[in-house]
Amino acid sequence: MTDSDRLVDDAQSLADLVDAISEAPLVALDTEFVREQTYYPRLCLIQVATPDRLACVDCLADMDLKPLFSALLAPGRTWLLHSARQDLEAMQRLMFRLPSRLIDTQIAAALLGKTPQIGLQDLVGEELNVRLEKGFTRTNWAARPLPGGALQYALDDVRHLFALWGALRKKLNDLGRLDWLEEDCRTALETPVLTPPAALWSRLRGVRALNARTRCAALALVEWRESCAQRLNRPRRWLCSDQLLVRIAKTMPRHPGDLSGIPELPKRFARRFGDEIVSAIAASKTARNLRLVDVRRAPIQESQFRRLRDGAQLRARKLNVDPQVLATRQELLDLLREKPSGRIAGGWRWDQLKGLV
Repeated sequence: MTDSDRLVDDAQSLADLVDAISEAPLVALDTEFVREQTYYPRLCLIQVATPDRLACVDCLADMDLKPLFSALLAPGRTWLLHSARQDLEAMQRLMFRLPSRLIDTQIAAALLGKTPQIGLQDLVGEELNVRLEKGFTRTNWAARPLPGGALQYALDDVRHLFALWGALRKKLNDLGRLDWLEEDCRTALETPVLTPPAALWSRLRGVRALNARTRCAALALVEWRESCAQRLNRPRRWLCSDQLLVRIAKTMPRHPGDLSGIPELPKRFARRFGDEIVSAIAASKTARNLRLVDVRRAPIQESQFRRLRDGAQLRARKLNVDPQVLATRQELLDLLREKPSGRIAGGWRWDQLKGLV
């Protein structure tokens, strides 16, 4: 069967694929989508592999995908992906939920000492001595018909995942780290696919230097921008840049006309969204927002942090993993403040780090 024959774009071929999936407890998946002009990814292809079947589902074809989604989300079925986060986001948009169990080969590779963000091409090359084509990374996956070679490129993203997982699983088992992978993949499924507004706020340049009232305004504007971008299905940067958002927060407009005092703010933007922006800022100083934007932290001595960082790096070297896989700088700071959070609050990382404080 040629790769072109593996394109699923009608009801019968989809029914055949669903039958194949129903017999497979483990299904390898990947997606192709476009999102340059939208907030949400527009899912174009779902690549599917079972031990006996390789297929590429055309999500833009005129067919009902609900039977496929039901099969993929059946109880007991595990998804096998590489670098799953964006694929999960793209599929959750249509499926409304995620699987009960995930295996991410990028996470598995990181637990074996590989670069945390290692790509599939490099990993397949290292583990299976297989060279994958890289020539279609900028393909418009919404175009029909697909350009020649694009389907093979897409299918290559799942074609070798079972063999790759077999190689990684053996190494993880030899090191006694399969439980670590289970824990980290469970965390990946529990992490929201959309970045919370508070996290986006924390990335704004210079926001922590603002006073509490202005920080609340900036958070309210981040939340408004996310809501508006989702409603219009447009990238947040198309609505308002981070720099302009902070500029508006500093101005603290009380009336839509006050926005005219910001030279870099387009007049059309002010006319369209002025009332919403002013309302968001007016309602921003709440106990909840003040808590979220509180930048006060218990003081930590630099020497104390260096000792913990050096100890964590030594532990990571002994484990043969990248230090960021074990703990980030922020996680180490949380540990020093006796408020371990996120990944280090329990599990294998806590077991490795708890004796260092």
